[in-house]
Amino acid sequence: MSGPSLEPPYGPRDAAGMAARIAAQPEQIEDALARMGAVPWRAIADPPSLLAVGALGGSAIAADLTASLYHDRLPRPLVTVRDDHWPAFVDRDALCLLSSYSGETEETLALYQEAGARAIPRVAITTGGTLGEWCRRDRVPCAFLPGGAPPRAAIFASWVTMASLLGAIGWTDGDVTAWHEAAGVLRERNLALAPGVPEAENPAKRMARALAGRFVFIYAGVERTGAVALRMRQQLNENAKMPGHSAVVPELNHNEIVGWERPGALAKSVAVLLLRDAEDSAATRARLTLTGEYAARQGAAVYEVASAGGQRLARVASLVQFGDYLSLYLALASGVDPTPIASIDEFKRRLAYLAGRPAPDPGVKRARS
Repeated sequence: MSGPSLEPPYGPRDAAGMAARIAAQPEQIEDALARMGAVPWRAIADPPSLLAVGALGGSAIAADLTASLYHDRLPRPLVTVRDDHWPAFVDRDALCLLSSYSGETEETLALYQEAGARAIPRVAITTGGTLGEWCRRDRVPCAFLPGGAPPRAAIFASWVTMASLLGAIGWTDGDVTAWHEAAGVLRERNLALAPGVPEAENPAKRMARALAGRFVFIYAGVERTGAVALRMRQQLNENAKMPGHSAVVPELNHNEIVGWERPGALAKSVAVLLLRDAEDSAATRARLTLTGEYAARQGAAVYEVASAGGQRLARVASLVQFGDYLSLYLALASGVDPTPIASIDEFKRRLAYLAGRPAPDPGVKRARS
């Protein structure tokens, strides 16, 4: 074992308490279920032609996970729009969901205004901010989330709320029982993954130690685990402050795999994570296995991460939880605080300057998506 200790207390290394937020994910699920039970979405009599979710970053990934979870059950499309304009196919027969944790995401606010101008029905998810104010002003249905966290740390609050909306429009039954199971599985998994479990007994800490200093490729099946691979990559970016890459089979087997043909120094400094799920088809299992073997021959270190739990929702949630812990421990192993996002803050200040807008006050901490 080498490098900084992964054992608590973390003190200034985790000044904003990201470790505690990840450990509290089971309670986040249960709180969201209670909140939606007390203030549910209003039932929609005429199901929309499609659900278009306008969101970015930590707010958008909840939509990707929702679409992935129900990919074989949704009667109509659920699309995520990471932009400031709606595609032409989002028309008055659709339903627009604007999701911005802070309520201040520039692109999401532009989408809200465009949907209103085009008379497309709207609903929203936020903690408040401008989006919340506009929803109150325009009497647009809005589910309000608890504030005070980085958007990426509120993933299950957003995810439960979006899944509940699918029940309101008649596309699913809301899956409340499955969400309770997911909370139980995450709580049980905390017994092996949480900060208080020593590195020798903690698979997430051991994997973080092995991955430290490597560029990480995350490969998954296109159906349930593709969105998890994206989430995991984003968590490596924001929490561990490291670049990463995610891709899915079978698509990567038609192009990206060729990039591994030429062995060189790069392969010696990279690792490949293969995400596995009990519902993976035989073809997906074979493709992931062959891809891992190919990368290993080129010198990459290859690891597997398998889902845990019974029903699909619990299994997918378990992979999200593992990725969150992995990114936390990679941050700690690298000696960086997982919560600050200095690059995003700087980028937004410079973007505002180029656009001729007042730059955000660098002394004010804001949720970004």
